[in-house]
Amino acid sequence: MRLRTFVSDHINIRYIRLAALALLVVAFAGSNAFALDPMGPTTAGLRQGESVIGIDYIHSNMNLKLTHGKWSETFNGTFNGAGEAVSFDLDDFKTNKIYANFEYGIWDGCELYLRLGGVSTEFGDSIWEANEKFDSNTNFTFCLGSRATFYEIGELQIGRLIQLSWTNIDGDLKVPLPEYPQPDDVDIELLEVQIAIGPTYTAPNGTSIYGGPFFHFVDGNLEDKFTDISGISSKYSWDIEETSIFGGYLGAQLCFSENTFLNLEYQHTGGADAFGLSFLYRF
Repeated sequence: MRLRTFVSDHINIRYIRLAALALLVVAFAGSNAFALDPMGPTTAGLRQGESVIGIDYIHSNMNLKLTHGKWSETFNGTFNGAGEAVSFDLDDFKTNKIYANFEYGIWDGCELYLRLGGVSTEFGDSIWEANEKFDSNTNFTFCLGSRATFYEIGELQIGRLIQLSWTNIDGDLKVPLPEYPQPDDVDIELLEVQIAIGPTYTAPNGTSIYGGPFFHFVDGNLEDKFTDISGISSKYSWDIEETSIFGGYLGAQLCFSENTFLNLEYQHTGGADAFGLSFLYRF
């Protein structure tokens, strides 16, 4: 059915989640520091004053929870009804991101990085279960993060990484039903946070292997607006959450010259998979 609504009592824990997330980020960041995106090593590879520029790409496929839904309708501009919309999983949320990347060593053992770029997204028939398809426009996205090394012995280092990314995605959800001749107008806002702790092993030739466990938090909202052939305009909205918080990742940093590197990595949680690569130049 096009309308999937129900009425139930629930406690809105969104603000509790956000407060807990903020405390967790502060706890991990400490005094040395200030979503799926390329992570790279958890350890800092730059000395104080050194910089890196690069290009990053990542493809991810996530399952997300849509919760605390609401809907409202108008007919010829007049209020026609409202209620609560059913919660469900949005499956196969596929995202492609490409970034320009800048990294800077603020002191030995700690670095900050900023990524600016574009994102495109698609997903299938999870919302209305009517073989609909969403294709986004290319939208702006950014990522801010830090790495810090806290243990080193020989070629082995252990460190922690914290990064957050934000994007606002808009596009058309095309529903192949004659009563909805125009596509839905969909707007999605996402905040993602990734926190990782793990080792980096660097071989004598400069090639590194890195990875470890990480946490992945997602917060945001999805809004869907459409008008049917009878003239009824509807608006649906949901909060967005991750389906799985904990995961692991593995990567390799290939050294082509003293200052040129290529990162390849794979990330996995219970609700997401991602493959990323980065081309980096240090100066």
